[in-house]
Amino acid sequence: MRLRNNRDSFFPFVILGIFLTAGAGILLLGFGLSWIVSSAESATPETAVAVIPSPNPSPTQGSLLSRLTLTPQIVTPTPIKKDPRPPTNTPTPIFKATGFYSVPMNPTPIPTQVLPPAAPFPSSCNGPGRINVLVIGMDGRSADYDRLARADAMVLIGINFADKSAQILSIPRDLYVTIPGYGSAVPYEDRINVAYALGRRYDYPGGGPAFQAFAVSQTFNLRVDRTVVLNFTTFENAIDAIGGVDVEVPQTIRDERYPDDRDGTLVLEIPQGIVHMDGRVALMYARTRHGNSDFSRMQRQQSLMLAIRDKLLRPQTITVLPSLAQLLYQSIRTDLTPEEVALLGCAGTQIGKGSITQIVIGPNQTEFFTTPSNASVLKPRMDRIQSLLSVFNSGH
Repeated sequence: MRLRNNRDSFFPFVILGIFLTAGAGILLLGFGLSWIVSSAESATPETAVAVIPSPNPSPTQGSLLSRLTLTPQIVTPTPIKKDPRPPTNTPTPIFKATGFYSVPMNPTPIPTQVLPPAAPFPSSCNGPGRINVLVIGMDGRSADYDRLARADAMVLIGINFADKSAQILSIPRDLYVTIPGYGSAVPYEDRINVAYALGRRYDYPGGGPAFQAFAVSQTFNLRVDRTVVLNFTTFENAIDAIGGVDVEVPQTIRDERYPDDRDGTLVLEIPQGIVHMDGRVALMYARTRHGNSDFSRMQRQQSLMLAIRDKLLRPQTITVLPSLAQLLYQSIRTDLTPEEVALLGCAGTQIGKGSITQIVIGPNQTEFFTTPSNASVLKPRMDRIQSLLSVFNSGH
């Protein structure tokens, strides 16, 4: 009742309930680091360019040239009445194709998974019901969430209200799937993360976040109820606001080509053991490609989420929660209503660490594939992904 009477002033604290508490709190802060992916691939090392100056003429040369006097000679050409060259019969060159690629009219459809329907949308904190939220991480620090950009990370989070549990599903951005059509646009095969940019291009209701959610739901036959979008800066500021986090690093990380913020690279070293990370280091830990590509990165991201959750639940963090809530309220984009955030915050405080299931679509559920345009992607093995989706969709 208090929420309804003071919704505007209480809304930042309600947002805090979903993003900063057990289970639901992982939603924003934890998964904010999942946007990380593409800058590490696109960065190039700094290069030095040597500029060799052109030699200048010596004084001796200049004085010599000034003393020379040139007398022009007049030459009268003899006209040629007949071309002495033999006739040629060189044909006009014809360009031939070196190869052919025929674009199919319709892409090969990926089988739709058959899953039990998820629990209905909840109406109270005690359930029953479920909310699935797609957290989208954007590459870079721009707060323009309507720009034509790909979703560099996607995490689908399910919150069950009856049994107070949560499921986390990390989706590789390079997953090669059928992008659904809309309007005059027909379905075609591409990376799943291009759907964000297509949302604006297709003028899809809700823009990039909504069309990205639509693509995820069509690919996995999972209900996506709401979306949350955030960037690098929001994540760094939020980590700093809570005084950093302690993360257990299983093995030493050395990345000799980590992208900096100046279109160059640096050498990143993170030691093994318990490491205290501020916002900048936490972002580096989440973004580095040290290990086996995106799969190890998604696992590091999930371990970082739980470290954030543990810090948020400490009593000494309570004093910074109001400013943190205001920061998130001003820095993210979401279609969650205040009432829905209140529901998630209420349920999130009751979800224990042992009731959070972490799921990653990894190398056992995908295979490397090269597209006709020579792009390296991941083709989903839906028969193996099926069991992961069933686990995610569980709960009431």
